[in-house]
Amino acid sequence: MIFSHDALIFDVDGVLIDTDDSYFTLVGQAIRWAWGFSPRRRTDEASFTGEHYRICKRHRAFNDDYDIAWAFLCAAAATGERLLSRALPTAEGWARKLAAFEEANVVSWVRRSFGETFPRQEVRNLCEELYFGGEELWEKRGRRARLSETAGLWQREVPLLRSSWKELGLPVGIYTGRPRAELELGLRLLGWSDLPRERAITPDEGISKPSPEGLSLLCRRMAASSPLFFGDTESDRQAWKSFGRGRFVAIGPIVEDDLHFATVAEALASLLGPPSEAQ
Repeated sequence: MIFSHDALIFDVDGVLIDTDDSYFTLVGQAIRWAWGFSPRRRTDEASFTGEHYRICKRHRAFNDDYDIAWAFLCAAAATGERLLSRALPTAEGWARKLAAFEEANVVSWVRRSFGETFPRQEVRNLCEELYFGGEELWEKRGRRARLSETAGLWQREVPLLRSSWKELGLPVGIYTGRPRAELELGLRLLGWSDLPRERAITPDEGISKPSPEGLSLLCRRMAASSPLFFGDTESDRQAWKSFGRGRFVAIGPIVEDDLHFATVAEALASLLGPPSEAQ
């Protein structure tokens, strides 16, 4: 199955890197930590589950995992319950809420639906601390850790592709929801630290999925018109649909499409054949 395309554009999390033990774990930990900070609330065995996470990722608005933690905290606080297990939405209840949420702006929806008992920036700072750990938090953000100096969750990540970007045979770009500081750690893990930075679009540029702008900008920079875009969430697919060119390649279990593969390595082998030298 060989397709004629002129560039490869990748999402990172769930496509190039296995983040089950980093971002997914981080969301659950952030919810428990933030809830427990208040003396008026109590944590227990309540958990943010894989099904909660998959439901979010099947909605086009939830590209930013830190906003998933914030949304759940605000929704839980809006119940008025003190105990986290009673306040946290069930997976079924959360799916019903998202079914009625048709827009793409998580921030306005959360504030309108639940209020902002937990300030968004404070939750994001907590998430960064959990992700980076004390040493990287200081290096990347210039902040001291409040919780501990333990290693960040980024160290649990596993690369899903062992090839250099230079071996893939076509110009390579990245369109990710990771902030650039977090992307740098991912590129280090992949052995892609030499990828030209203009080939990576992050929220630091003011561009986030499901906007197609990241795909458009990458194509202009790579002189490409028909890319393969490898993604694993609904926000990825919606970005490609709005872009309207090339093909979307679904990776992993969250979303399906006409082109759907378990791993990015399988997808590349099927669609492009053996690795060659990049342009």
